[in-house]
Amino acid sequence: MNRRFVNLLVKNLCAPRPAFKLHRIDPESLFYPTGSAGIREGAPAPAPAPGRLPSAAISFDWNQTGWMDFMAFKNKIISVDHEGRTVLYDSASRAVFATNPMQPALQSNDMFVSVGESLYVMSSEAGLPSRLVWFYALSYGKSPHLFREEDWYWRSLQLPPFDHNSDGDHNSDGDHSSDGRSDTHPCAISAFTVVGNSQIWLSTVGAGTYSFDTLSRKWSKVGAWALPFRGRAVHVPEHNLWFGFSYNGYQLCAVDISLKQPLQHKVVLEDPPPPEVGSLTATHLMPLGSGKLCVSRLFQDTEQEGETSALVTGVEVRRGAGIGNLQVVKHKSRHYSFGQGDVKLL
Repeated sequence: MNRRFVNLLVKNLCAPRPAFKLHRIDPESLFYPTGSAGIREGAPAPAPAPGRLPSAAISFDWNQTGWMDFMAFKNKIISVDHEGRTVLYDSASRAVFATNPMQPALQSNDMFVSVGESLYVMSSEAGLPSRLVWFYALSYGKSPHLFREEDWYWRSLQLPPFDHNSDGDHNSDGDHSSDGRSDTHPCAISAFTVVGNSQIWLSTVGAGTYSFDTLSRKWSKVGAWALPFRGRAVHVPEHNLWFGFSYNGYQLCAVDISLKQPLQHKVVLEDPPPPEVGSLTATHLMPLGSGKLCVSRLFQDTEQEGETSALVTGVEVRRGAGIGNLQVVKHKSRHYSFGQGDVKLL
């Protein structure tokens, strides 16, 4: 199994000086050994066991008012505050770097993906002409705008060429349909993924799917359809399929994007959370190799003064007997409770 970690950044809102503490969960503990009786086909999945967070690797604190957000980039955690000030934490060397600020500061980082040696970040409402939004890449090298040695730096990129005339009568604040899809705007980003190690695919609610080539830095339209996912989708090379969550966040879906119009997708796992964990607020899917995935969900209990919890599950996807059929084997689940805290899942 590839050595990867689920990153949880937890801020205790009741602390005298709240700071985000980084806890890194090793997903290997969520899987039974090969051949174990716990992974027999048809065997009922065990109930989630209470999880204990590992010790914090580092704490992120700052004296300024405003917000701080985080992104994961390979073995690094990127922290950016409301003024664009950027800090990198390298988990391998346990070193911290202050780098060139993002200017102007991004208003949100609802879409971030790593391609090659760069991290790409975009606001989730990049198609709205009335909103101040940006598309950035964080890379290491010599910045064309700074007279200094090589360092990490941000560079601004061209926004996708969405058709702004498709605004229609959509409300900029918007509602949500019964399946969880946003009705805010036809150019609102609904899903994104990396294709072929060099392209970023971006799907919109009603304006189709676009591709950004990280080598040529040019956009092109892939099709008038949208990927049937909510948020990030990931490639699982063992099955040559892209996996992601459905619009309601509870179904794990698989799609073959090599099809001309990959709208037909397979629901390979229907996994509603236990009723006591609360309402879904965030999802995260991590491919681990050998057909294994780590499925993480973040919840908030509105009846318990906003208490937050996370459900982390090990899942193995296998080929079934029929052509194109997939079988999903659930391994172990861990339930982590954080009390009244601000939690970010990476």
